[in-house]
Amino acid sequence: MIERFSLTAEIGQIMEKFDVRKVMDGYANRYNIAPTQSLSIVMNDRHNVRVVAESRWGLFPFWAKDSVNADHERLGEKPFLHRMLKRQRCIVPCSGFYGQKQFGQERDPRAMHTIVKGRPLFGVAGIYDCWRNASGQEVRAFTMLTAAASGAMSTWQSRVPIVLDEEGVEAWLDSAVTEVTVLRRHLEGLDGHLMRSYPVTNQVRNDQYESPDCIREIAIDYA
Repeated sequence: MIERFSLTAEIGQIMEKFDVRKVMDGYANRYNIAPTQSLSIVMNDRHNVRVVAESRWGLFPFWAKDSVNADHERLGEKPFLHRMLKRQRCIVPCSGFYGQKQFGQERDPRAMHTIVKGRPLFGVAGIYDCWRNASGQEVRAFTMLTAAASGAMSTWQSRVPIVLDEEGVEAWLDSAVTEVTVLRRHLEGLDGHLMRSYPVTNQVRNDQYESPDCIREIAIDYA
C-alpha cells in the first residue's frame, strides 16, 4: 500500500508538465504527503478545462478498503469505482513515493523513497468523487491507482503507483474517452529497473513531519 509520497515541484512546473490552463488551488513542494491531507490534483473542470484543484487524499470511510489506494485490476468489481473510472479521472502530480524495507539488525524497517529515473515530476493515475457538503461547499476526494510491484522491489514493496507516460496522461484526462478497455491500456505497473529506491529518515512516518530531509538519502549500517 502507498501511504506516503512526495512532490518537489512548483505550481508553474506542474502546469507546464500537464498542460494545465487554470489554477483553482495550488499546493507545491510537499515532502511527506499522507492520507486525509489536502493537495493538488490535475483534472478537468465542468467546462472541460484542465485545472489544478484541491482534493483530499482518501475517499471517505464507507469505501475504506479502496480509500487511499485502489487496485487497477479490480475497479470493475465495484460500481462506484467503475463510475469514477469512466467519468471522474485525475492525475496526481508526484516526485516519489515511500515504502519500507528491513536492513540488517535495525529494529524497525527503514523508510525508503522511490523515484522514477529521469523523471523528477510524473503523473500517477487517480479517480475522484465530488459532492457538496451541508454548507454548499464543493468537496473532492481521490484514491490513487496501484499495480503489483515487479522484480527485486516486490520482495519488500508489494504495490506501486500507476505512473502514466505522456500518451497515458492525455488519454486519462480526455473526457471523451469513456471506454474502459482503452483506459486499461495505460494501467500497468512501472518496471522495477525504471525506478530507484533509497533509504531515508523514518521521520516520514510522522504525518506532521514536513521537511526536505524526508527525501534525502542516508547511509545504512548493513551489519
